[in-house]
Amino acid sequence: MEGQPPESSRSLSGFTWGICVLLFVGTLLNYLDRQVMALTADKIIADFHLSKENLGGIISSFRYTYGLGHIVGGFLIDAYGTRFVYPFAGGVWSLGGLLMGFAGTVGLLRGFNAVLGAGEAFNFPCALKATATLVPEGERTFANGIFNSGAPIGALLAPIIITPLAIYYSWRAAFVVTGGLGFVWVVVWLWYTRGSGEKLKGAGFVWRDAWHSARHVISLPGFWVLAVSSIIINSTNYYLADWVPLYLKTARGFSFARGNVLSIAIFVGTWLGYLLTGLFVRRLVDWGVEISAAKKWALFLSCVFLGAAVPAGLTPYRYLAVGCLVFTGFGMAGFMLIYVTLAQDLDPARVGVTGGLLGGLGNLVYGYLSPYIGRLADMERSSFTLTMIGCLPWLAFLAIYVGIKAKK
Repeated sequence: MEGQPPESSRSLSGFTWGICVLLFVGTLLNYLDRQVMALTADKIIADFHLSKENLGGIISSFRYTYGLGHIVGGFLIDAYGTRFVYPFAGGVWSLGGLLMGFAGTVGLLRGFNAVLGAGEAFNFPCALKATATLVPEGERTFANGIFNSGAPIGALLAPIIITPLAIYYSWRAAFVVTGGLGFVWVVVWLWYTRGSGEKLKGAGFVWRDAWHSARHVISLPGFWVLAVSSIIINSTNYYLADWVPLYLKTARGFSFARGNVLSIAIFVGTWLGYLLTGLFVRRLVDWGVEISAAKKWALFLSCVFLGAAVPAGLTPYRYLAVGCLVFTGFGMAGFMLIYVTLAQDLDPARVGVTGGLLGGLGNLVYGYLSPYIGRLADMERSSFTLTMIGCLPWLAFLAIYVGIKAKK
């Protein structure tokens, strides 16, 4: 039998709030580790004599293992729960990040980045599984907003931590320090969740049933609706995280320190998007709006904000471009929050599998696209990428709107 059902009361237990905090911190560290590459990309390019297309290839090594890890991780999490799977993954990604600081060749950079991606892939499926297990549906969007906000805050703190390390020591020191922090979180998680096996255990299905679980999830009409959103919104999210700091420094002419600091504003917008969208949906529900309708309104407004990516790429004014990217991050976060909540609702008994398959698909596609994103940057045509970011979410919105309407 799977873990205990979610608490029915709007007043969650102290243990559950503690888990939400640990999910937030784990997500924060997850994003802190991956932002080292984005914030030090220009120094890595200089040290290894790379083009931006080459950098895209290194990013792809992360995304391919991240995508495959998402798929495998979904089955592991549904089978064994989050009690031990989550800290094991945290140890793997922390080790991969730490070893990046010792890479002496491009091949080792790719390899260690792949290890980092394999471990980090488990974070969101684990977090989704934990909130689906412990938190009732009416509170789940808000709980998801809490842990998802760890992503922009981790990205927000990254320039503050990584920039001085890279300036006064080296980009390698940034990888070593951030990788080491993850091991501290692993110890805290294991200590806090001791004796909570019943609450965080998995369904314990036999591995030969994994294919049947995957086939069942894929056969659901809503899966392919969400697959469109996964590819579009995850690619948008990863572009903002992986490429925007470098874009500010190379395409917009900001210095290393200023470009990194300005990226903080973009991630503040993302953080606010996660929190305010969750509160927005919660308030609409309190006012008597159906949950599905509240989510549609949140998606619509998120697409409006995402449209700011178009002028971000076209304006000749670099600070205006930064402001537009702040609104883009806000819209991306709002869309992402509703997307992950819909993924949880698709098949509550197979949340890990669903999240793993959807996230894996989004990452594999983005991994394939990353070298081409770099090539466009080499050709000084990043405005095309930003235009796609501003327009394509409307396609995802339409897919979800029609899918939810048809389902009703």
